[in-house]
Amino acid sequence: MGVLRKFSNYCFLIIFSSILFVPTYAAQNNITDSNLQVSLNYPDIVIPGKEFVLSSVAKATADQVSNITVTITCPEIQIQQNSFHLDKLAKDSTFGNDFNATVKNGTPDGNFVANVEVDYFVKGFFDSQPVKHVVTQTVQFFTASKPFLALNLQAPSDVFAGEPFSIKGIITNQGSNAHNIELSAFSSEVQLGGKKSLDITDLDAGKSIDFEFVVQTQKELGDPVQVTVHVNGTYSDDVGKTYPIDNSFSVFARQRGMLEIGDANGIWVGQFFIAPVVGVGSIVSGVIGFMIFLWHYKNKKKQKQKRTRKASRG
Repeated sequence: MGVLRKFSNYCFLIIFSSILFVPTYAAQNNITDSNLQVSLNYPDIVIPGKEFVLSSVAKATADQVSNITVTITCPEIQIQQNSFHLDKLAKDSTFGNDFNATVKNGTPDGNFVANVEVDYFVKGFFDSQPVKHVVTQTVQFFTASKPFLALNLQAPSDVFAGEPFSIKGIITNQGSNAHNIELSAFSSEVQLGGKKSLDITDLDAGKSIDFEFVVQTQKELGDPVQVTVHVNGTYSDDVGKTYPIDNSFSVFARQRGMLEIGDANGIWVGQFFIAPVVGVGSIVSGVIGFMIFLWHYKNKKKQKQKRTRKASRG
């Protein structure tokens, strides 16, 4: 059980680390043909009125590629310099360029596209003059004028009254920058104590962060109860407007028996709940039974050896 728990925690850390360290350029588009490749990288969420960088890398995959021009046009984006030019690019070499762009104010939230055109010349083995090639493609952007936080929760389905249990969560910002995030856990069916609140100053667009609450119900619970735990709160945007955030989960809480050890997670079979707890009496009975089995086994072995000796003497 301990090994499985350590392994699951290790997997959770790996998954969370991959979410937490999101690169600045989360979206990527590749424009390719037989002679040239152009990779475009940019944030997966762009904000109206805020500048962002669209990074491009050109790579020649053939000899004698020249007069390369990459141009980006989009009515929703204002770009300081919307094209760059290269006289030559040797085979397998690369050249990078950054486009400084700003989404225009008033652009509706959602997806929009930009047109990318790549012009270049290449001289083949049988060509008397370089031949012009034109490659066009659209790339998609997602704009958000306000923050939007998604809240995912992970918690046990069954707990013992008065004993701590963990609520793990991941907050993902799928909109613009969020500020002053406040979260807390509560239930109307039981009293929750322990670490059950959280304050986060900022969460940038497209980023994620994890948290953990460690809570417990009151010690004296009475009858078993199906409890709904809410995790909710508020966050604000750049101008101070606040938004709600909420999620919930259900957990079955009951008293631990006097002779029970183990955790409370279990399964329902019809109207009966089966938990993987073990009674101390069952453990003691099992040990005694095993010792009796060993005594009988050794006794039979001795008797068999005696009969074997008598037979050999006779």
